[in-house]
Amino acid sequence: MHWKTPLVIAAAYTVLIMKANPQKPIAAKAQPLKRAQSPVFKRVVIGHNIILAVYSLWTLVSMVSGLVDNLRTHGLYEGVCDTKFTMWNAKLFRLSFYFYLSKYYEFIDTLIILYKGRKASTLQMYHHAGAVITMWAGCYFIAVPIAFFVIVNSAIHTWMYTFYALTAAGIRPPGKRLLTSSQIFQFIFGISCCLFYVFCPGCENGRQKIAIYINLAYLFPLLGLFSSFFVRTYLTNESSGKNKKEA
Repeated sequence: MHWKTPLVIAAAYTVLIMKANPQKPIAAKAQPLKRAQSPVFKRVVIGHNIILAVYSLWTLVSMVSGLVDNLRTHGLYEGVCDTKFTMWNAKLFRLSFYFYLSKYYEFIDTLIILYKGRKASTLQMYHHAGAVITMWAGCYFIAVPIAFFVIVNSAIHTWMYTFYALTAAGIRPPGKRLLTSSQIFQFIFGISCCLFYVFCPGCENGRQKIAIYINLAYLFPLLGLFSSFFVRTYLTNESSGKNKKEA
């Protein structure tokens, strides 16, 4: 939990991935490199995604249960603000700390992309490096809003990693565009949640607000990157495809 740990690891991850990025990456829709088409690699990818999907579902159920128990016991204001750290000591810190550690494990997502011969995007690197720092901040500064971030993020990750596991197994489930839209929604929700805790009287102390400001500094650029990706992938490409058909 030392502050240097997430910063050094996130910086090292970013630098190493930038150096490891292929000079001539294969196209996103092209077949991956031959080495990435082996049955062993496919099983590794499927297993990786199943592990994260199951873990995310467990985290979601556990965190929602803790939040509901706190609301029932202490009412709306104390249940949400947790000024006495009842929820934090009971479940929130333990689950948040595990979630923080899982962000290091998610670096494997980037390694899979590189192994396929594709380039890790700025969005990919910023997302993973920033998640490590913001989750550390939430744990270190005892920020209660982390509960809502973990709930929403674990819900979307349950869906996302299940989607990826099926895709790796050769199944093409629908809903990829909706999945990206949901990811954008979670950032808007996260920003709104942070602002609520900043302005809600007596809900968070000065120390806790440091984590909130760190998260806001991370979320606004991330929202912009994801929105740009959505427009480029789903709107611009669709418009180009329609124009070609009309021509």
